[in-house]
Amino acid sequence: MGAPAGVDNTQRRRWDRDVYAARAIEREGAATAREGETTRAIGRRASRGGGLMIRDDLRLDNVIARDYERDLASRVGSRQIVNAETGAGMGFQCAETGAILHDSSAYLDHINGKKQMKARGVSMRVERSTVEQVKAKFDEVKKRKAAAAKNEGKGFEERLAIAYEDEDAARARKKAKEAAKKAKKKAEEEAKMAELGGLDPEMAAMMGFAGFGGGKK
Repeated sequence: MGAPAGVDNTQRRRWDRDVYAARAIEREGAATAREGETTRAIGRRASRGGGLMIRDDLRLDNVIARDYERDLASRVGSRQIVNAETGAGMGFQCAETGAILHDSSAYLDHINGKKQMKARGVSMRVERSTVEQVKAKFDEVKKRKAAAAKNEGKGFEERLAIAYEDEDAARARKKAKEAAKKAKKKAEEEAKMAELGGLDPEMAAMMGFAGFGGGKK
């Protein structure tokens, strides 16, 4: 019996990453060249009169993750007067463009969009995280998971009791710290009184005595 006819395509296809990386760089360079040509063409039309005058290209920075939260829930359940002329109060207003979006989803799409980022001088290239940033993120996630595991399977009353215990522990630490500070201050005052022969430091200062130690004169 002869071998079956056809093509043996059972092998897994392998991708050459270097080749595809080179192609991506080439495509990016071509896109940049096209944008530059468009910019020069608009500039030529503007110089001849008419057309748009555009500003110089900005040095685009890499996009980074926000280190703050956008306020999306502070006005939930509240009432607000709508200005019919300006449209203020109708929804979320973009601070950079003045555009008004009627829901949080559209607002986030707008502020994270390519045009908005370019107007702010930010490219869509993601900044590469450093080792320290990755470690800090892992620590943050670990702490969050530990806190969630601590409260997992517990009822509201039990979680409330744990929260009260944490508050009491924090209050006790603060009280101990204040007591140690007062004890240190009292020891310093007693040392000054011993140096002044039992005279109160404040009274000695009023009388013009700075001390009887061997300081500079």
